[in-house]
Amino acid sequence: MNLIEVKQVSKSFPEGMFGKRTILNDVDLTVRQGDFVVLRGANGAGKSTLIKIILGLQEPDSGSVELFGRSPKTPESKLRVGTIFQEVTPPNSLKVKELINLIRSYYPDPKPTQEILRTVGLEDKQNAFPSDLSGGQKQRLYFAIALVGNPQLLILDEPTRNLDDEGQKTFWEQVQRCQKDGVTILMVTHIKAEQSVLQNSATHILTLADGKLSYDKRPNLASANQPTCVPVTTKQANPVGVLFMQTKAEILQLIRTPIYLVGVLLFSGMASLFPADDSHTLKLLLVLFGAISLLMFSVDRLGKRIAIERVEGWLKLLKVTPLQPSLYLVAKLFMTMVVLMTSLATIFGIGIYKFGIVQSVAEWSLLSSSLLLGIIPFAMAGIALGYIVPPKALDAITGLLIPVALISSGLFADQMPTSLNDVIVLLPFVHYKGLIEFAAGIANDHQLMLHILWLAFYSVLGGLIAKQAYQRDALAQ
Repeated sequence: MNLIEVKQVSKSFPEGMFGKRTILNDVDLTVRQGDFVVLRGANGAGKSTLIKIILGLQEPDSGSVELFGRSPKTPESKLRVGTIFQEVTPPNSLKVKELINLIRSYYPDPKPTQEILRTVGLEDKQNAFPSDLSGGQKQRLYFAIALVGNPQLLILDEPTRNLDDEGQKTFWEQVQRCQKDGVTILMVTHIKAEQSVLQNSATHILTLADGKLSYDKRPNLASANQPTCVPVTTKQANPVGVLFMQTKAEILQLIRTPIYLVGVLLFSGMASLFPADDSHTLKLLLVLFGAISLLMFSVDRLGKRIAIERVEGWLKLLKVTPLQPSLYLVAKLFMTMVVLMTSLATIFGIGIYKFGIVQSVAEWSLLSSSLLLGIIPFAMAGIALGYIVPPKALDAITGLLIPVALISSGLFADQMPTSLNDVIVLLPFVHYKGLIEFAAGIANDHQLMLHILWLAFYSVLGGLIAKQAYQRDALAQ
């Protein structure tokens, strides 16, 4: 079995109004265990496109690709792959050591963190944030991320870009060490100064031009007779450990960017400005305000975080690790629920301590859990939006959410045409309202089970849409 098998792959992109530009035209590429393959070509020749197809970030128009004998779109195919990408910005609220620990948790047999930091020369920067690193030090960090999973295959896209002389020396020493350890390397570069080094080290040198691959250096006979079989790794990292580390990273990011949480508390604290009317009216206002707050923050927190990580390229890098998308999303959903519970506790705390609204612990618990569970389909919608629209567009969508929710919840059914009400009754806002009315003891339509089933349906539908949006992420492509 070959590590990489590309057969008859073609890829075109739209150009102008009606035309298209062919980047790859029936490309074949085989990478075997122990190979050091160098891919050269001018800017825009399609080198990065080919790498993205090999890693499953992009679909070819035709042809087939296998990575370790599997579809490259599966996380299992990345268990022994390390990658350096261009234009990737790691989360600036995680320190260097924390980033390495997070990535190593995705792999079944990772290298020790301190060994990796020592290898790339970042021991003295392990407690620094990425924003405090120089360009060369950031490139070393990306190399550390590529090595931490103890890879059998390294895919390096312009790995020496921004490296200083010392960084380049360290990089080439590590590459030679990897070669001696039997690590297979596929490297993309167009830097002329490296060609003499590559001519001696590489087993294959190929140039991509006009959609075709041509050999500038072919393997010698000894290399050609190397065994092509490699052990297929099926062991995966402990999902509980991965979820713990991913959730820990989310907690650290939330704590170290407290402005958002302060904004949530300030907005929720506006409940204290409600007029001191009778307790029944106040309870209705607090419940309505709580529901609106959860709608806004669920879409904003989940959608915007994902959208930002997409724009910065961090999500693209996570996609070429064995990280299961479900674990990534569950960690984000968990932290969103923490934010929502904070908002709800603030609103209900104001109701209890300022306005003296009296309810039993069981009644408050039922109301809170109904508000939180009913928000799940909208949180799923926020996830999907995060993969589809940019962060600024999400701000506009969040701003429109309040009037849309009020109209679509059926609050103004008497003023709406019958035909519009027939449509509104199918929307999740109506069923969220029905669930909240039951939990709050407000006059309702006694269709609790119907509302729960519809919300469950929209949660599943939202999850499927979010999964499709994740797979078709245009920015990753």
